[in-house]
Amino acid sequence: MMFSLAEALLFAALIATTACLVPMYMRLKRLDRYHAQYRDMVDWSASALVGASNAVQSFAQDGRIVLEELSREIEFAQAALAELKAERLRLTAAEQPAAGSDPVLGGRLTGA
Repeated sequence: MMFSLAEALLFAALIATTACLVPMYMRLKRLDRYHAQYRDMVDWSASALVGASNAVQSFAQDGRIVLEELSREIEFAQAALAELKAERLRLTAAEQPAAGSDPVLGGRLTGA
């Protein structure tokens, strides 16, 4: 069988196209592998971000609870301090008249 010049050119173009497509096909396969790795990394990052978000929410909630308990304890301590100050003032006021009324005892009930 005899080939014409046009068929030979078409055959050469077919071989050249095939020669160009094979490396492109290999690159696409490699790009597909990179894409799968990238997708896995993005999925891992997303799950890590969800975990971090949950940790921050838990930390904020625990912090709020601790802050509320601390606020209650501060209020309790302030009330106890006010009660102690009032009792001290009452005792100081009770000592003052006693100091002027009985010079033998010296106005001190505790001896300190």
